[in-house]
Amino acid sequence: MKQNTRMTTLGLALAGVMVALVMISNYISIPTAFSRLHVANAVCMLAGMMFGGLRGGIIAGLGSALFDLTFPAYAPEAWVTFLTKGLMTLVAGLFVNHRKNAPVKMPTLLIGSFLGVITYIVLYLSKSYIQMRWVVPVPVETIPAALLGKLSSSAINGLFAIIVAPLLYSALMPGLKAAGLTEALKPNK
Repeated sequence: MKQNTRMTTLGLALAGVMVALVMISNYISIPTAFSRLHVANAVCMLAGMMFGGLRGGIIAGLGSALFDLTFPAYAPEAWVTFLTKGLMTLVAGLFVNHRKNAPVKMPTLLIGSFLGVITYIVLYLSKSYIQMRWVVPVPVETIPAALLGKLSSSAINGLFAIIVAPLLYSALMPGLKAAGLTEALKPNK
């Protein structure tokens, strides 16, 4: 077995730690009238930046879905959360890691985070609209106000992620590189 085609034990352990960090970061939140302000999107973006798009997307999706499963009100939508958080992280991770073996600079991190946030906001608002319109119908005239409230919470979460994830990545990667752990994060890079 070639080491670069199989996830190493260390890579699996690091991915597991990141899944746990994503899950726990969801608990750091402030409820709002329409949603929650939380730090989880920043940790999801960090997963994509560190582990790459696909692996980071799976990590972010799993951690976020596991969080949903701990709350009965969120549990039925855990699969939707897996998809939306996973796709957000996939987009960010693919953009940040699109140039193999090239050093990642701050503008790339910021643009990748921005693209991931836009992806998530579009997916989240689309899901919310479908849910309010057809799954648990509410009066149609209330939907725009509810979506605006969800957009404001998502925009704040997104802005936080755009700022914090690149800073965390820039702070963590030199230490991970010095420890020889970057190959375990993205063995195929």
